[in-house]
Amino acid sequence: MKIYGKNCINEALRAKAKLEKVFLLDSNQKKDVNIIDQLNKNNIPYEIVNKQKMEKIFGNGTQGYAAFREDYKILSEEDLINFKDSSRILLLDGIMDPHNLGAILRTVDAFGIDLVVLPKNRSVSVTEAAAHVSTGAIEHTNIMYVNSLLTVCNKLKDLGFWICGTDAKGTVLATDIDKDLKLAVITGSEGFGMSKTLVNASDFLITIPMVGHVNSLNASVAAAIVMHDLMKKGE
Repeated sequence: MKIYGKNCINEALRAKAKLEKVFLLDSNQKKDVNIIDQLNKNNIPYEIVNKQKMEKIFGNGTQGYAAFREDYKILSEEDLINFKDSSRILLLDGIMDPHNLGAILRTVDAFGIDLVVLPKNRSVSVTEAAAHVSTGAIEHTNIMYVNSLLTVCNKLKDLGFWICGTDAKGTVLATDIDKDLKLAVITGSEGFGMSKTLVNASDFLITIPMVGHVNSLNASVAAAIVMHDLMKKGE
């Protein structure tokens, strides 16, 4: 997989991800001696290239940093038991835009979410664009794809989690929920929201109070507000 951007490359190095080869723009060679030292220290192959070659391989917006990285590790439903002692899990229902996914992953890292769960169908995949928008946060995020979010909700309930759906018709404020509970939060798509089955499976239906004329927030913004308001005490 191609990854690009200074933060993405630095976080991949910090996470000790397997990088097949790193590409650095020639103008950055003297500016950023530190990354050269890291690459040499970790025996990671790299190439100093001009702007034309960089853009030919990776396109625009690389900031002069890019790499070929092994594919990100994706967990399966069988791994869910490993998160039984977690305090926060996020489920994404119908998120199709890789830019939204990338932005959500940044928030996940910022607010201490232990796992992100997506359905295999009707969902965005982990793409180069999502990785780039995450600005490296994806390197520190556990991502799982499953056949059924409803099945996962039921399994999480058995593990002691409370399911927090987000819905315009919800009646609960995230700030009013006991932060010491183990919580699994569901964020739906902008166009359709959560599926009815997941609404019915929720223990809490969270609403975000708004006073403007447009009553729909971008999915990543809505997720960020709820995740912030549900941060566990002391974190």
